[in-house]
Amino acid sequence: MSTSSSADLFEKARNVFISSWKNRLTIYERARIISARALQLSMGAIPLIDVDPNKYQDPISIAEEELNRGVLPITVRRIFPNGEIQTISVRKLIKNS
Repeated sequence: MSTSSSADLFEKARNVFISSWKNRLTIYERARIISARALQLSMGAIPLIDVDPNKYQDPISIAEEELNRGVLPITVRRIFPNGEIQTISVRKLIKNS
């Protein structure tokens, strides 16, 4: 296999990998969003959903439900190795997950 064909193969594999997660939240982004929102809730922020005390016991479960329902007005900023910056609404990413 020549060097150019292996480089092409690597580039194709890289593009397939990137396109597979580009329109979805990564587990790390999801964890960061939930933790940031849970911190806001624990500091007294008003929940964006109706909170049933029997179902939601802590700020983390409330933050998870807010994220799952797509009501969080948060954007994710992704910085790629080539310098490209992508800003995407969490609502759009949740819809595609």
